[in-house]
Parts: sequence; C-alpha cells; structure tokens
Amino acid sequence: MDKDQVDYFYQQCAYNKWQGFRLIAIDGSTCRLPNSDKIVEEFGIADTSETGVPIVLARLSQAYDMLNHITIDAILSNYHTGEHELAEGHIDCLKKGDLALFDRNYASFWLFSLLINKNINFCARLKVGSWKMAKELVASGNKEMISEIYPSKASKKKCRELGLPCKPLKLRFIAVILDSGEIEVLITDLMDDYNYPSDIFKELYHLRWFVEESYKQMKSRTEIENFSGKSPLAVRQDFFAKLFTANLTAILAFPVHEKIRQQTKHRQNGYQINWTQALSKMKNSVVLLFIRGIEKVTEYLGQLLDLFTANIEMVRPDRKNKRNFRKSKRIYPMPYKTPL
Repeated sequence: MDKDQVDYFYQQCAYNKWQGFRLIAIDGSTCRLPNSDKIVEEFGIADTSETGVPIVLARLSQAYDMLNHITIDAILSNYHTGEHELAEGHIDCLKKGDLALFDRNYASFWLFSLLINKNINFCARLKVGSWKMAKELVASGNKEMISEIYPSKASKKKCRELGLPCKPLKLRFIAVILDSGEIEVLITDLMDDYNYPSDIFKELYHLRWFVEESYKQMKSRTEIENFSGKSPLAVRQDFFAKLFTANLTAILAFPVHEKIRQQTKHRQNGYQINWTQALSKMKNSVVLLFIRGIEKVTEYLGQLLDLFTANIEMVRPDRKNKRNFRKSKRIYPMPYKTPL
C-alpha cells in the first residue's frame, strides 16, 4: 500500500467518523490469478475446474475505512494463509481512536486480547452456535449482557507467542434483531451503555455492507483480477496499482459528497456519487495526472470533479437482495490486458 497517500488523506481531510471513531472493517476475499508455474509456486492451487484445469487463487485481506471508502492496508497472500493470520498483519495499521469491525469468522480470544493490548476498540459478529454466552443471550430474550470470556488452548498458545496475557476478558454481548427476525450477536469492548446504547449497534452491523461493496467494486469495476502479466511481480504491481487508483478516486471525490448533498437536498431521496462512473474516469486519467504539468493537472482535476458531481445515483438504503453464492467464471484473456 502507498502509506503516503493514505496518511495525506487523514492529515488533510475532516474525514467521516462513527460515534467519534474511524470505522475500520477487516475482511477477506479471494482473487483469481493467471495460471503459471511461478504463480502456482507462490500462491498455490485452490481448486481444479471441471475440465481439470487448476484454479489459482490468492487470499486477499484488507483494512477498509467504510465511511470514507479508503483501503488503509491490503495483503495479497498464498491462498492457504488463514484469515486470522492476515488480520493480525493489519493490526499495526490501526491506532487509538479506531473501531475495528470483524465478521464472525474472526472472533477469537487472542485477537480481542491483542486489540485491547494495543488500545484499539473493536466489535465482532459471533457464530451464535459456537459461543456459549451468545446462545444464553439469545435464549434469555435480553438485549445485552456483560460476561467474561476465557482462552481456549489454541488461544493460550497464540497469546504466549505474542506476549499477551491470558487472563479472562470482560466484554459486552449485544443482540441485534435483523429485519428478517433473525438474531445476531455482537461482542465489543465498548462497555459504556450510556454513550454506546445497544440500539446503535444495529446501524453499525449494517455498515459492514460497505466493505462487501468494496470487494464488488474491486472485482467488477477496477478489475483487480485482470492482470498484465503471469509472474508474481506483475500480479502484485497490478493489484496495488489498482488499489492506489481506487483510493485516489475516493480522496478526490471526498469534497464532492457535500456538494451533491447541497445540490440534491430539495429532492425526496438522497443521492451519491456513481462510483462505477468515477472509477472508470479515474482509470483512464491517473497516468495523465502524473505526466502533465502542474497547471494542466489543476485544470484536469477540476474537470474530473465536475464529472464526479454530474454522475450521481439514488441512495437505496433498504434494498434486501439475496446474495448469490457461486464460483466466478471471470477469465480475462492475456493478449488483451489493460495497463491498470
């Protein structure tokens, strides 16, 4: 990741926060890679297709600022690397004042202990069937409870490796009733029920949608699986170049959000930047921004911002489309690669 790019944004912009926190989701996905001997050696084979052709995937993980659409850290690793190991790699990019948000696959004693040790607040979704306290909370019908959790043998071993204490952690369990009637349980170290009442955590749970959307944009809009070469170096260069472009789009578009709000405040529905159009314009512009003189760059940036402002779409917060889980068949032919 380009640390200077990310640091510039947070130093220069009055960025969006949730309840005073920078809201960072840590989440993972996979990335389809070209099939070559060197790539297979570095990233491994995930599966074999129906025709017997190896399917090469990388494990992708990111720490994503959900309210500002900035990827603050990203890792492209061997497919067989665990999500927990990748999540641990993101922790050094977090700081006091962040609220780390995790899906249910990440919840573990050692991870919570590590975050508390580094003064980083967190909230994670739990697998209700795997956590005794979560099952008790759902059965009780209460909104929340405070209880201690204890390390498993695996967590004790991990804590010793990281130099962390293994003493029990007192944490807060919160039941969130979804619109479908399903009950999810969140666990957090935000113990102050006055400043952080249980009712606000449903909104927080739904904000995770932004990190899911970011992966959709990566794969469908910035085409991170469309590589210009068949070596590990080419894969990494293309991957991080496209993340740089996506972050640059979010940074340049940041002042446009308020302008759109002002221009559309008389309308019944809210509007936002059309990210598909914004990413498309930036994809074709990022090189020009680096090779043109300062005067032409300033003029061109103004034109880009006008395009961002003109291309907007309605916000539809209550959509409930069922997720369609299927294997991706997206394959980009190597002779027709784009440079970004």
